[in-house]
Order: sequence, then C-alpha cells, then structure tokens
Amino acid sequence: MSAITQRWFAFTQVEDRSGASAAIAGVFSERGVSFGSISTLDVHGGIGTMCVEFAASERLAQVLVRTLARLAVVRAVDLVRADDARVRAVAVLAGVAVDPDTVAGVGVHRDGELVILTGPLPTVAAAVADLRGGGAAVEALTVLPPR
Repeated sequence: MSAITQRWFAFTQVEDRSGASAAIAGVFSERGVSFGSISTLDVHGGIGTMCVEFAASERLAQVLVRTLARLAVVRAVDLVRADDARVRAVAVLAGVAVDPDTVAGVGVHRDGELVILTGPLPTVAAAVADLRGGGAAVEALTVLPPR
C-alpha cells in the first residue's frame, strides 16, 4: 500500500440517532485526519447515509473504514476514491446565466434564479470552478454515492 495521500469518500449508512455524527467525526479526529466535508445525504426508515470527504493514504483510509464499521451506529461503509468515475455530484448555483451548450458533460437545470448542475464529480467541480470565476455563488455542492 502506498503512503501517498489521496482524496477519498466514505459513504456511511448510520442509524438515525443522537450522537451518530459525533461518533463518525471522532473516528477521524482520533487519527488526526481532517475531513474536507461531511454531509447527510438521505435519512429514511431510521437509517441515514452520510458522506465524509477526507485525504489519507490508502492504508490509513482502510483503517478508518474498519474503525467506522465497528461503531454501534454504523450499518455499512463504502470507501471510494475521489477519482472514481462512478462518483457523481450535484451543485446549486446562484447569480449565473448558464448556457447549457457552454458547460460540457454536465446536466444543467434551471429553477428560477438557481442553476443546478449534475454529473460526474470531476466535471461538475470543473464547471463550478469556471462559473465561480464568472461571479456565480455556490449555494450547495454535494457528492452522491456510486451506483
């Protein structure tokens, strides 16, 4: 295994109960790993899906996943490299006029003053960076688990 740091996503299915988020954050904190983002994607039937973005070596990422899986509130953990082509993203932007033909490789949807971009993470991230340069404000950006 390599000691090279990579960007990862841990898609974690957890019980919807008090302290679940704190327990997950504690696993990263105890190992000195800062997460880039943490978000709750869906909660239904007492189970929620959380996405944790972090940077670590493959070895440390595997340790984190094994530790997360042992938590009482965790039902399953799926570790995915950020460069995995199956990782998708959704971005919501305001203050931008987007011509769908100018944003290659992403779905562009309009809802009043908001623009919603969907597609593979690298493509959506590149489009968001370009649009930010043009004055767009990012209201939300979330990563979706692979399907």
